Amino acid sequence: MAEFVKDLMRHGAVTCGLDTTVKEIAQIMVFNRIRYVVVTDDHGAVAGIISARSILKAWGKDLEKTTAKDILLPYTITTTPDTPLAEAIKLMQQRRIQHLVIVSDSPRPKRVVGILSASDIVRYMART
Repeated sequence: MAEFVKDLMRHGAVTCGLDTTVKEIAQIMVFNRIRYVVVTDDHGAVAGIISARSILKAWGKDLEKTTAKDILLPYTITTTPDTPLAEAIKLMQQRRIQHLVIVSDSPRPKRVVGILSASDIVRYMART
């Protein structure tokens, strides 16, 4: 039975830099069949997240000039692999979010090591 975030999280996460264009981000999403991309700064720390919904903010703009920093959601909620799964689920419920960015326990900057989505939890519940 899964007890910690590390038991269900998907290792690794698709990331992009602050200066990545919206067109490139949309292509990344389509190619990887994902709905969000984690944005990192020059030091590899989480700067925010871009969801498919965020991409809509760029509608009508020049997609090759509009960048991640223009549309990202900066209030990204993070946790670590050793967080109890029940605590992570409670956090997702309280914040009404569909995913958590998982960061390393190491000293700053904390690096992105994975992602945990509501879909991952639902799949796990269906299997058990």
